[in-house]
Amino acid sequence: MQARYHRQAAMTYVGLGILVIIITIVAGLTPAGRSNALLELGIGSVFIILFAVLIYRGWWLVSALLVISNSWRAVTYFNDGIGRHMELRPFSITPIEPQPVAFINAVLMVVIVVMLARSAWAGYGARYERQETPSS
Repeated sequence: MQARYHRQAAMTYVGLGILVIIITIVAGLTPAGRSNALLELGIGSVFIILFAVLIYRGWWLVSALLVISNSWRAVTYFNDGIGRHMELRPFSITPIEPQPVAFINAVLMVVIVVMLARSAWAGYGARYERQETPSS
């Protein structure tokens, strides 16, 4: 059963992750100050595929860690939609022109986060069950 959650999370992560990158490029959602945004997005797509492979193979801890970073991304896309761009390093919130298309990315990121959380929870639950099962 848990393998199904890992497979579903991996396929969702790679499919929707690449879709988010495409929407980001086509809609021009990258900040103006970033000169190498396309390179960053290209490298990001390589990591999406790598992480998806690890999740597919049952590395539930990767899913758990990605819940955090992808939750942050969902928040930043939502804020871009309402016209407040957030940067983590250095932390800043900058007023920008509202970008309603960013809400699509925010929703896609929430779906990714839910699937990653299911994968992480299933993996943690299986690990916990193995520890609790007495050996005969």
